[in-house]
Amino acid sequence: MSYSRINRIRFFVSFLIILSLLILPVLGAQVKAEVLMDGDSIFIETGSFWEFSQGYVFVIKDVNADGGVWVELSLDGVSLKDEVLYEGDIFVYSRDSTELFNMTVDTIYYGPGGDLVTFEPVFQYRDRSLPAPIPEDPDISLNDSNTSSEPGINPDNGIPGFGLVASICCMAVVFICSRFFESK
Repeated sequence: MSYSRINRIRFFVSFLIILSLLILPVLGAQVKAEVLMDGDSIFIETGSFWEFSQGYVFVIKDVNADGGVWVELSLDGVSLKDEVLYEGDIFVYSRDSTELFNMTVDTIYYGPGGDLVTFEPVFQYRDRSLPAPIPEDPDISLNDSNTSSEPGINPDNGIPGFGLVASICCMAVVFICSRFFESK
């Protein structure tokens, strides 16, 4: 059985396309692993703080009468950035041209018992200059359908994209295509 030059090129191109479909989701998974907080919302009272992963602390210092909120981001007791924000403003903190925090002021509530500020969405990305965050203890987390009874195994450990069955199906398609383009 001999293949013509055109059929070999078609087979090779098909193989490269299938291979790229298998590799690209893995490359995308590396970016997702950098996200520590993905679009969540947080609520902080005046004078209180929110502890983020990797030791970052976000403090609501004061709420002004004009509707502004004075916030501060610190790490190990050292102030990194502070500014006054209003509803709809975005707090962004970057280090070495890498964005680490992106938070939008959603609502500022005023009340006689204290003020409350909501941020939504909130994104935190891993700071490569610090040690990796420690994963949460599986014994403390709630037991739901997405958790495994085996320690160290959870659905997030898998790499998104094609699994074994999809890979075999893709190879079958390549085999069928090679037979289809085969010269007689």
